Amino acid sequence: MKVVALVSGGIDSTVMLWKLRSEGHSIVPLTLLTFRRNPKEIEAAKKISQTASGREPIVYDVSFLRELFDYPQHIKERVFQHFPSLPNIVIPYRNIIFYSVAAYVASHEEADAIAGGHTREDIERIPDVGEEFFTELEKILNKSTPFHRVKILTPVAGFRKPEILRLGLELGAPIGETWSCWSIFEKHCGKCPGCVSRREVFKAVGILDPTEYLEG
Repeated sequence: MKVVALVSGGIDSTVMLWKLRSEGHSIVPLTLLTFRRNPKEIEAAKKISQTASGREPIVYDVSFLRELFDYPQHIKERVFQHFPSLPNIVIPYRNIIFYSVAAYVASHEEADAIAGGHTREDIERIPDVGEEFFTELEKILNKSTPFHRVKILTPVAGFRKPEILRLGLELGAPIGETWSCWSIFEKHCGKCPGCVSRREVFKAVGILDPTEYLEG
């Protein structure tokens, strides 16, 4: 099966790529440039995509999309008052937009499916992921363009992050080339939620973390 895969450059989407590859799928990597996206993350996405699929990723500029972090203060206060556990890196309507773009790419690449690297933790705290959401979105996408049909795949959605890391190591994914930091530095900052989660995952799996951090 030919699959358009959304690639972020992080551990989860990288392991997703290697899982798809291990299952014999042909991969069309796609990465989207949102507002203030770290160039190191883009660099990682490009390198990993090339290794996984033998081709450069398709890159689309969607820098009009901003995270809640970049929203006006009064909107942030209202949102987090009602949804205090929502990560401030959430982009409203993100996956409707991302998967619509991926479906568009799939239509001219003649791909059968589109895929993302969502995890069990994502399903528990982010609204636009999970089986129900993607079942409904798949129906909408296939109604909107009757001459082309796609399936939505979430190959690692049943796994928690430590399990995903173990799977990646088992499949030989280039975990050391991935990027998790939310800050804009040349190295992982070591303190942001992305770095903290990365540290915790390596610790939970019980292997040496190869990541260079600016702090400790």
